[in-house]
Amino acid sequence: MPASLGVETAQAQPAVAIDLPAGRLSDALDALSRQARISIATQGPLPALRTPAVKGRMPPGEALRRLLTGSGWQARQAAPGIWRLEPKPRPTPRPAAAGPPPKPAPPVEIVVTARKVKENPANVPASISVIPGDHFSLSSPARSSSDIAAETGGVFSTNLGPGRERLFLRGVADSPFNGPTQSTVGLFLDDSRINFALPDPDLRLVDIDRMEILRGPQGTLYGSGALGGIIRIVTNRPDLYSFGGDIAVEGTTTQGGAAGGALEGYANVPLAEGQLALRAAAYTDTTGGWITDTARGRRNINRSRRTGGRADLRWVPGEGWTVDLSVAAQGLRSRDSQYATQGYTHTAAIAEPAHNRFFLVRLEANGPIGGLDFLSTTAIESNHLNLAYDASSVAASRGLDTPLAYREQRDIYLINQEFRLSRPDKWIAGVSVTDTISVTKGVFAATEAQETLARQLAGLNLEAAAFGEYRQPLIDSFDLTFGGRAFISQIYDNPLDTSGPGIKTFGVTPSATLAWHAGPGALAWLRYSSAIRPGGRSIDSSGTLTTFKADHLQSLELGSRLTLPGDALTLNATAFTLRWNRVQSDRVSTDGLVITTNVGTATNYGIELDARAKWRGFTLEAAMTAQHGRLISTVAGISDPRLPVLPDMSGRVQTGWNGTFGDWQLGAYLSGNYWSSTRLGFDPQRPLTIPSRYIMNAGVSAETGGWRVVLSLSNLLNSKADSFAFGNPFTYRQTTQHTPIRPRTAILRIDRRF
Repeated sequence: MPASLGVETAQAQPAVAIDLPAGRLSDALDALSRQARISIATQGPLPALRTPAVKGRMPPGEALRRLLTGSGWQARQAAPGIWRLEPKPRPTPRPAAAGPPPKPAPPVEIVVTARKVKENPANVPASISVIPGDHFSLSSPARSSSDIAAETGGVFSTNLGPGRERLFLRGVADSPFNGPTQSTVGLFLDDSRINFALPDPDLRLVDIDRMEILRGPQGTLYGSGALGGIIRIVTNRPDLYSFGGDIAVEGTTTQGGAAGGALEGYANVPLAEGQLALRAAAYTDTTGGWITDTARGRRNINRSRRTGGRADLRWVPGEGWTVDLSVAAQGLRSRDSQYATQGYTHTAAIAEPAHNRFFLVRLEANGPIGGLDFLSTTAIESNHLNLAYDASSVAASRGLDTPLAYREQRDIYLINQEFRLSRPDKWIAGVSVTDTISVTKGVFAATEAQETLARQLAGLNLEAAAFGEYRQPLIDSFDLTFGGRAFISQIYDNPLDTSGPGIKTFGVTPSATLAWHAGPGALAWLRYSSAIRPGGRSIDSSGTLTTFKADHLQSLELGSRLTLPGDALTLNATAFTLRWNRVQSDRVSTDGLVITTNVGTATNYGIELDARAKWRGFTLEAAMTAQHGRLISTVAGISDPRLPVLPDMSGRVQTGWNGTFGDWQLGAYLSGNYWSSTRLGFDPQRPLTIPSRYIMNAGVSAETGGWRVVLSLSNLLNSKADSFAFGNPFTYRQTTQHTPIRPRTAILRIDRRF
C-alpha cells in the first residue's frame, strides 16, 4: 500500500545528493526527478507556487516533503522509484445524527494536454477552452462532436447533417462544401486525427474525460491542416484498481417530428490489479427526423442512426511506463438530407442518404527515459463517406434519364507514427511520419444498373516532420517559448505508382510566445504562430486534373487570463489578427460537382472574451467573439469578400445551479447562443446570406444513490431560423434552400452508475 510522506515507509529510502534552487514547483520537481532518478506523476495540475531551496543528502521523500510543505499537496510512493503527487484529503467530519448529507468534495482540477505536455489550463499562454466530459450528459443537450459549436465561444460549423459537418476555429473558414481539401481544424480522438480531408465523423461523446479547444494556428506541434486550431476529445483511460461502469438510456421527442432514443454504457475491469485493465464503451442512438419530402409524400425523412464503441487495454509493465492499445469504431447512417425549401419541407425525386463509417486502432507507449518523458503513438485509421443527391436537374445536359442520382464515395486510409521526448515545463521535441491514401469516386445513376462515371480521383500523401518547442525563463516572471516544425510533403496522383507526377512541398512553421506570469492566477502573453496546408489535385467541371497550391497562415495574438482562488472567477481576453495567403476553397461548379481552387489572400482580426463565475452553487458563463474576416485580394468573379460561415458577432451565455435536498443532488441550467448573419460561400452567381439566429436550451437534473435523471430541452423557443443556406449542390442555384434549426426537442436521460 503506498505510504504518505511523514509516515514511516516499510522500505528504506537511500539518501541522495539534492540541490534544488528556490523557484517554481514544476522546475523543482523536474530537477529532483533527474537528481534522484525517480519518476513523479501528478494527479491534477500543480499549484502555482514558489518553493524554497532544498540542499543536502536526504531520501527523495524528504526532499518532496520539504517542497510541498504548506502547499496542500502530498506525495505517495506508489512503487520503488515512483512517486505520485495528489491533493491532501480534507478531514472527514463525523456523521451527524440527522440532517442533510455532507456536500461532495470539490472536483480535482483539470489537466490539459492539447500542447502535448501536461499543463494547468490557467497557466497555458494560449487561447484554450476545456469542457468537462459530464457537461455533455448533464448540462447540455449536446451529444456528439459536431455539437461543440453551441457549447463554447469561437467555434463555428455548418449544419448539413450528421457526419457531413465542417468545424471552424478562430475565423479560419475556407468553404462550407465538402471537397478534397484538408479541414482547417484538426479534430483529434486523444492523439489521433480523425477528420483529415473529410467532414467531422460526428462521434458520440460517451465516457470522455474532457474536450480541449486550442484556437489559432497549431502548425508547430500538429502540422499541416491545423490552420485554425485543434479540438481534442480526451477519453477516460482504464482504472487499474477499481471495477466500475455506467449504463444510460435516453428518449427524445421533437415537436412536429419523430421520436428517437439512445442506449449507451461503459465498463472498467481490472484484469491484473495495478498492471492490466480494460475499459470499453458502446452506444447506439436514433435521431428522429423533422423534414417532409412533399414530392414523395414522406415525413421525417432526415432520421439518422449511429452505432459505435471504444475499447482501451492498458498495461503497466513497471518503472512508470504505460502501454495502451485502443480501438474505436462508429457507423452513422442518415436516411435523407435535412435541408428545406419552404418551412420544414422540400421536394426531391429520390432520397439523398449519407453513410459514414469510421475505424481507428491506436498503440501508445509512455514512460520515463532518464529524466525525460517519452511517448510513442501509432495510429491506423480508415474513414468512409458515402453521399447521394437528386441530380435530375442536370440529367438533360448529360443525356441521361430521370430521376437521376449522383452518388459519391470518399475513402481515407491513414497511418501515422509519432515519437516525442519532453522535459516538463522546459521543452518538447519529436518526429512524425504520416501516410495517407485518399480515393474519391462519383457516378450518375438513372437506375441501379445504369451508372456513368462523373469523376474519379486518388492520391497518396506522404509527410515527414520534425518539431519542437523550448521554454526559456527570463527576468522576473517572464518566459519565452519558441518552436518550429520542418516538414516535407509529397503527393502522388497514383497511390500505386510513386514514380509518376506529384506535388512536393517543403515548409517550416515557426512559433514564439512571450508570457508574463504576473502573479498567482494572472497571466498575459503575446504569441506568434503559423501553419501550412499542402496543395493538391482536383478535377474541374471539364474533367481536367488541376492543381491547387499550398496555403499559408500567420497569426499574432495578445491574450490575458485571470483565475481567482478556487476558480471563483475566470476571465479570458484575446485580441488576434491573421493573414492567410493563397486560400484553398472548395466551390460548387456549374455542373454541381465540387472543385478546389485558390481564391486569394484573406485577413481577419477580432477579439474573444469569456468569463466564468461561481458563487454558492450558482455558475455563470459568458463568451463573445467579434471578428472581421475578409478576402483582400481575390480571383476574378468574387464580389462579396466575406469569409464563409463566420459571423462577425457571436455570443453565448449559460447560467446554472447545483445544490442538495435531502439525499438528492439537484441541478438546473439555462443557455442561449447568438450568431449574426453569415455568407454561404464565394459563388458570384449565388452569393447567399444566412440570416442571424439565436437558440436557447434548458435542463434540470437529479441524482441519488448512483441513479441520475436529466431532462433537457433544446431550442426552447422553437426557433425556425435558417442555420445553413445549402442542401443540394445540383439545385441550390435554382431554388432557395435552408436548413432550419431542429424544432423544440425534449431529451429524458436516466443513467445508473455502478
